Amino acid sequence: MNPIQIKRALRQFTCTESYHKHLYPGKSPILLTDGCDFIRNECKAWWLFDAILSYRCEKILRHVNFQIWELRQSKKDLSWLLTCKKDSDQKPLISQKIEFSDMPIDYLKIYVIGGIALLPSEN
Repeated sequence: MNPIQIKRALRQFTCTESYHKHLYPGKSPILLTDGCDFIRNECKAWWLFDAILSYRCEKILRHVNFQIWELRQSKKDLSWLLTCKKDSDQKPLISQKIEFSDMPIDYLKIYVIGGIALLPSEN
């Protein structure tokens, strides 16, 4: 799918019918809604949910039940920035530069609420 088709398809996710486990060695799984599972499979973004899950046990996030994760492509080069905030008006608690990704869309926001990853439209 091209970026326009993916963005159009993402609009259809307003709730979820199923939860899909995302596992990472040595970590407790997170559950993905249908929208996040679509991102994981259609965008080949298993690595993104691996990254989110790998930070889950960090001391700074341990008691943050509502997390806002954003993946944004740099305007300058092919790098990306993955951040996690408690709220949209706060500074990131986690920030990771990703040198390269073949992610087809240039921006993505994911909420993680109590171990469930969902798109903002599924909230």
